[in-house]
Amino acid sequence: MKTLLIAVDNTPVAEKVISLAIEEAQAHKANVVVLCCVDPAYSSCNQPIEIDAGEDPADFIPAQDEQNTAELVVRHALAPLLRAGIAARGVILAGDAAETIVTQSQQLNASMIIMGRRHLSSFNRLLKGSVSAAVIERAHCPVLIDVRKD
Repeated sequence: MKTLLIAVDNTPVAEKVISLAIEEAQAHKANVVVLCCVDPAYSSCNQPIEIDAGEDPADFIPAQDEQNTAELVVRHALAPLLRAGIAARGVILAGDAAETIVTQSQQLNASMIIMGRRHLSSFNRLLKGSVSAAVIERAHCPVLIDVRKD
């Protein structure tokens, strides 16, 4: 069975990525893994957080907030996938977003990566870099970017 990796974060773009993932998963009869990356500076643990494991974040408050938000983002993404009858699971990983997405896609032998684009200004793209561009450059599989604006 094919596996689609969808990368989501706490932005409005995530809703569009989820709906696109549902369409692709149904069309390709694929399983879905929902990935949310957490900045390692705000991660309270070095291990992946599996949503179905039910582990609580450590006591460090900023890390707890970051990981709680990531958990909510993943759970929010899983709900419509499950309602659509798609086999899905979620994972939260600490690390550079682009590197983590590419590495996870390789480990899963993903058929496709689905993610959004934030439409950063030229200045912010220069300052922060584009995660979607970095993933496209490094990915071993096709990358589907939802570029629709709100």
